[in-house]
Amino acid sequence: MSETRVAIVFPPPIHPTGPPLGPACLKAFLGRNNPTADVKVFDLNLAHYRQAIRWMQDGRLKMSLRKTDHDSTARGVARAFRFFEGQEGLDTFLDIRAYDEAASFYRSFETVLNGLFENFCRKFSAGLPVPPLARAYLLELIEPVRAFRPHLAGFSLLFSRQLFFSAALAKIMKEDGSRVVFGGATLSVMPRPESLLSGSPAAGDSAKTSERFNFSRFVDYLLIGEGEAGLSALVRRFDGGESEVPGLVYLRRGRIFSNPVSAALDIHELPLPDFSDFPLADYHSPVPVLPYLSSRGCFWGRCAFCTHQKTYLAYREEAVDRTIRRLAELKTEYGASHFSLVDEMIHAHRFKNLSARILGQGLDISYSAYAKPTNRFDGALFRTIHRSGARVIMWGVESGSQRLLDSMRKGTRVDVMKQVLEAAHKVGIWNLVFVMFGFPTETREEWQKTLDLLDGLGESVDALSKSRFLLLEGSDILKDPARFGITRVMNRPNRDPVSIAYDYEVSEGLSQEEAQQLFEERASALSRHGRSHFFPLYRDHMLIHASTHRP
Repeated sequence: MSETRVAIVFPPPIHPTGPPLGPACLKAFLGRNNPTADVKVFDLNLAHYRQAIRWMQDGRLKMSLRKTDHDSTARGVARAFRFFEGQEGLDTFLDIRAYDEAASFYRSFETVLNGLFENFCRKFSAGLPVPPLARAYLLELIEPVRAFRPHLAGFSLLFSRQLFFSAALAKIMKEDGSRVVFGGATLSVMPRPESLLSGSPAAGDSAKTSERFNFSRFVDYLLIGEGEAGLSALVRRFDGGESEVPGLVYLRRGRIFSNPVSAALDIHELPLPDFSDFPLADYHSPVPVLPYLSSRGCFWGRCAFCTHQKTYLAYREEAVDRTIRRLAELKTEYGASHFSLVDEMIHAHRFKNLSARILGQGLDISYSAYAKPTNRFDGALFRTIHRSGARVIMWGVESGSQRLLDSMRKGTRVDVMKQVLEAAHKVGIWNLVFVMFGFPTETREEWQKTLDLLDGLGESVDALSKSRFLLLEGSDILKDPARFGITRVMNRPNRDPVSIAYDYEVSEGLSQEEAQQLFEERASALSRHGRSHFFPLYRDHMLIHASTHRP
């Protein structure tokens, strides 16, 4: 059997503070199950940031930030890169004022850069004219993949904002004769992913882009659900037999076919993620932070607003001993001692077992994790968790109103959440708190209760991630809107193919427009909570700060 070259591409734009987990899992699975395949991962997200600064320094890409000229902007961006990479020393990186200054400039840079190139990519994908600079930039970015000459180029889309970068790069790959497959979490939460192959209206920056996008011109396949089994089967059946590939969506003779997804894989049969193709020293963090997933799905899985459950086929946990062995393997293999546990949540009982086994095995690591603030967490457990290396826990607090928490089906209590976060803070764990404003029927008084809760927590909030409620396809709210006080659901005009949000009207409380206005008015005041308002964006950095902090 001849060798099949498979390129796994992680596209822009996401903060490149560490390597992505999805492509590493796919490479490991294909390496074990497809021995005749030559598989290589390309992190074009990191490459995009590195290429942008090269182009700025040699004058090909001109940007002006904070009313400075092009050369001064290029020097400022280069300095921010060096700062994030730790080239100015770890002590400087840990100075919160210096960190905020660098992060502010870095954030301005990536906002302008990615907004500019998303616009270029939208037009390029739609066949509209783009400046020669844009095409030259995309050609240089995709060149390493083209040089590999893959038979199959798989684009792993974690977030919807990666779609149009992927489309533009896929268009170039199709010109070379590669077949292209899109997969990842974004496709799994899209209401109708097959619309990408049939033509979808796409919003743009002018009436000229109101035409329909048809991704089938440069995308052969879509993969829905957890990708390992589907991609492996697609590689095996590369020359035919698409109907046997689980989760595959494809177009044949003008008709779209959607195969059922496979049963959930046994998490214990999945190989160790393979980060060997990632240049770990080049990421924008002073020390490497590796992501790891010790469970798939959400243990709770009842939050009314959430769509994350659509990403996974079922909830299952990896045995604790196996998790500890694999973290130890990753530490030995890649010299990493910082880990981001990206499980949807780790419940208290599992946290207890994990932390006890880490201590029992003498595994010296620092890690972050997501959790739900329930009364199963107490001071004694937090002391064990902290001793095991947990330095950041990210909590879904959402609201200071008990009525709203009950409506959201969070399964938490305001008084307990406050006790939990204070207990975690007391032992030295840093808390990243998620809050949501504008949930249907929320009143101004309930909005104030959330503000009061945050004020009452004081220094127990080390970082605050604030968001406004969005009515999303796939959420329980959209399935039964009247139950949550929504009287009318409205489709958005000129909907992007990846958009899963809807407008709505409510029977009582703040309207969608009033919630938006109030959120904008209060945003700056909310930024006073926490050590740095950039930590919710750059969570790997928060872990590094917390792991080296001395009270």
